[in-house]
Amino acid sequence: DKSAPLRQAPSLAMGCGALVADTQKNWPTSFDFSQNYCHLDELFQANSAVEYENSDGDIVKLMQGEELGKLVFQLNGETKEAVTELKFDISSGRLSMQGGAPLGSSIDSRGVVPLKDRDRVIYLLRFLAHSCEVPGLPAPDKPEPLAYVLLLLERPVICPLGSLLIGSKLDFDIHSPNCRMAFFGRILCQMDPKDLKPLRIVKMKSKTGALDRFDKQDSHVMICKDMFKADTDMSLFTGLKVVHEQSGTEGVLESTYGQDGRFKVRFKQELKVKADAKGQIRGNERITLYFKKFNFEQSKKIIQ
Repeated sequence: DKSAPLRQAPSLAMGCGALVADTQKNWPTSFDFSQNYCHLDELFQANSAVEYENSDGDIVKLMQGEELGKLVFQLNGETKEAVTELKFDISSGRLSMQGGAPLGSSIDSRGVVPLKDRDRVIYLLRFLAHSCEVPGLPAPDKPEPLAYVLLLLERPVICPLGSLLIGSKLDFDIHSPNCRMAFFGRILCQMDPKDLKPLRIVKMKSKTGALDRFDKQDSHVMICKDMFKADTDMSLFTGLKVVHEQSGTEGVLESTYGQDGRFKVRFKQELKVKADAKGQIRGNERITLYFKKFNFEQSKKIIQ
């Protein structure tokens, strides 16, 4: 019968609901291997709470409030004043709220977002603040935050590129009120599990030490300790930036000092720290060296 409707051929494509179909309009259709990507320890949800530990050791948590124009601000689990404005100083890494007050335990807190978390925190906060109509941060250039996932399966699975992939927790309690779906997304490309070097995934790492004493010849130079072992190849770290956590002052690692793992750091200005008559530092004055490592590269080269 020539008037009968044509039947569609069988397809491996999976249909999806209107909500997912609308969300997919903003998803990328390809993967750019020339870009660097930030390593995430866990996936995030759009407009979910953003949590991190600031340079003062306080746990900061920002989340959606009950009314537009406000973010709920929690510090070490305790709810503080609502945030109606957020500002980020890219040079110091300082995150502040309305009136210039830091996101910390007191007005004297530095409120710095550590380098190891900075990209993730500011990226997610831009979306959260924009959706809650809290001004101060640059508006995001996408409707929602994106995350890419590398899936390493136990055995090969046939799946068309571009199709929708759904991951579920099969061992989930069927009586739980929570959703069993773990993630979903579009398959962008295939990878050889034996050769993942083309993926440029950056993970922020850090080493922490302490100030030992002032250099006797130059007050801008500090002798530091407790960051490296005596047999560490210091040539890998010479010339890298070091941050004095309490003041945020940056310095450059110049050279080793002695044979016990100590080293010299030259700061831009003399540090305002307590010391005795011989220049020995009183109290615990921490310094941190932040650096990046690519997940799938074996090179020992340290980059910042």
